[in-house]
Amino acid sequence: MNNRNHSRRQQGATLIEVLVSILLMSVGIVSMAAMQVNAVKFSKTSEMRSLGMLLANDLADRMRANHPPGADMSVYNQTANYAAPDALPAPAAKPCTGDTICAPAEMAAYDLTAWNQDLFRQLPQGTGYVRTAANDQVDIWVVWTDPGSAIDQAADACPANYGASAGVRCMYFRVAL
Repeated sequence: MNNRNHSRRQQGATLIEVLVSILLMSVGIVSMAAMQVNAVKFSKTSEMRSLGMLLANDLADRMRANHPPGADMSVYNQTANYAAPDALPAPAAKPCTGDTICAPAEMAAYDLTAWNQDLFRQLPQGTGYVRTAANDQVDIWVVWTDPGSAIDQAADACPANYGASAGVRCMYFRVAL
């Protein structure tokens, strides 16, 4: 009689082991799904950062091409407080056509307009902030709204007193001309 009672307890223990293993597998599958969601989210953020870097390099190259010796590069300053753009900036008329020689300020206005159009087209609510620094250096911030960020997450790496709202991402570059 003792063997029968012992046999019944053994069957119940096996059922509990199966239930525990199903629970552990479920937790593992849910964890893998959460990891996949984060991977997709972070790959989008990485894509935006790569685009931001390319766009900052584009403006730096434009500035280098329009940098005659002794030129005042403050014509490239774009330092207004943050405002999310809601429409594509109007195209600028090319200042140099035919045999006309461009003044650096005219070329800078054209370069900034073209750059702002590229920012708007390639990044969500993309805009920029540019400030000349000492010794032929320029500070460039590429700014966009990150649709995947938490609403209560503060803006990061933005210029001081820029006024960017939550969910805004800024990438900072210091460029030597």
